[in-house]
Amino acid sequence: MLDLARELDHTGFDIKFYSFIPTSRCIKFGLQKKCIVSLFGIIAPFLILRRIFPKLSWIHIKVQDFIMGIFMRKCDICISLTGYVYAPRIAQKKGAIIIMERGSKHILEQKKILEKNPHKKNEAIPNRNIKCNLKAYQFANFISVASQHVKESFLLHQYPENRIFVNPYGVDLSMFKPLPNIPKKYDVIMVGGWGYEKGCDLIVEAIRKTNYSFIHVGSIKDVDFPQEKNFTHIDPVDQSKLIEYYNQAKVFILPSRQDGFGMVLSQALACNLPIIGSNNCGAPDLKKMVELPEYITIIKDMLLVFLFISYQICKKNTEFKFILT
Repeated sequence: MLDLARELDHTGFDIKFYSFIPTSRCIKFGLQKKCIVSLFGIIAPFLILRRIFPKLSWIHIKVQDFIMGIFMRKCDICISLTGYVYAPRIAQKKGAIIIMERGSKHILEQKKILEKNPHKKNEAIPNRNIKCNLKAYQFANFISVASQHVKESFLLHQYPENRIFVNPYGVDLSMFKPLPNIPKKYDVIMVGGWGYEKGCDLIVEAIRKTNYSFIHVGSIKDVDFPQEKNFTHIDPVDQSKLIEYYNQAKVFILPSRQDGFGMVLSQALACNLPIIGSNNCGAPDLKKMVELPEYITIIKDMLLVFLFISYQICKKNTEFKFILT
């Protein structure tokens, strides 16, 4: 959402960006100070509470939603994440068109997938989150999704097609690009939360069937990370550092079971990496947009992940141009 706010501002729209992100961080990402309404000072105690008591994480969302509603100015269009209800309704009452941004599948479809997770015994998605999302879907004028498979998940629940539009996530090509003279230390890389939802257990199974070196950059979620010599883990890093890790690898993989898009796919492509992705992320969408679609392999049989890794690594290394058509 911060990237979207920045680009809308640069395009010349009059915007206000409401969030709990500190003003300094928003400015670092290129958003002008006049556009920022940061609630960080008010929300900070609730963020600390969330760290201490993870099950109470919903409280800071409710508080933020309510406070944003108080500050909400009259506008033509309000773009909101589906977790918020009160503030968008206030904007709607003031005459705004509401566009809800959904970064994952329809929440009921997401729930079905997460309930199969053998690594997590707790409630997959709290009922309050489900009710909140369903309410947001109902009153929104439009739902914005990042990939075709997410759109299809809404159509499964009879959501009107004329109220859904697909808006794939972009990538900052001035930041993510091939770097010269960087040795390829790793065969395979994955960036993002290390968990069942991203298919990380499948990555472990695939790498263990090969002698390839693997690096993961991101947080550890609900799948244990192997303590083996050809597996390397790096905690989350700033994007300016992340580009170095992309350039140290040969292939990027994301065998997600459920992923709204996966901005990391575009980042990896921009760094000249072939990518391997499932049908449950933005890989099929990207394959239709780039100049060299053969750089993108879509996994249909999850059990054959390791074969696709071998295929991409052994392919002739041609120069990839990240050009959208």
